[in-house]
Amino acid sequence: AASASTAAGRLPPPKISTVWKPTHYTEPLFKAMDKSKSGLYSWDEASDTLREYCKKEALLDDDDNVKLSEEILTILFKTAGAQKKGQTWPEQAEFADCEDKLQERLQEHTIIDVHGVGPTTRKGPPVKIEVSLSRKGAHNVTRICNLESYGLDPTSLGDELKKKLNCTVYIEDMPGKNSKDKMMQLQGHVNNELADFLLARYGIPKSMLSVK
Repeated sequence: AASASTAAGRLPPPKISTVWKPTHYTEPLFKAMDKSKSGLYSWDEASDTLREYCKKEALLDDDDNVKLSEEILTILFKTAGAQKKGQTWPEQAEFADCEDKLQERLQEHTIIDVHGVGPTTRKGPPVKIEVSLSRKGAHNVTRICNLESYGLDPTSLGDELKKKLNCTVYIEDMPGKNSKDKMMQLQGHVNNELADFLLARYGIPKSMLSVK
């Protein structure tokens, strides 16, 4: 499909993939299987790691039930800190239930690979480029956030848009002490022109923009 898009003069859309990183709960599982506890894994790789561990420890029966050893309980079920008085745990669980618990104890990351930019990995689920239309004083303005998730530098992009759209551009820090991301503000309501530019320049379709 990508080659067809390119052949038709359009760039291929960004490729979005979800990967998972071990947390302090699940790090021992990956370490036991000689895998990096700080690595990023596809869901199939993470699930296979759990299955191989269960096989290695002889915890998996022919009906795909897992014997819940103390290690598996600690990795998947128990929470850090004091347990409730009288708390009991099942002796076994279906592998599918263990997979659900595993996913709850992995940290979701998203990789967005934009044509000509390359892959960008960020913590959390996929986000859209947020475009908001408003008024500031007597002027219409368009604000754009989440550009960094697509590997786009707001300052460089602002310079391009300033020439392309012949409008004033401001770059501001996003609120929040821990945020290094920037917000771009363009003069006028230029959401349609912005969408056309991102599609032509980077292959980013309108469906990856949230306009409000």
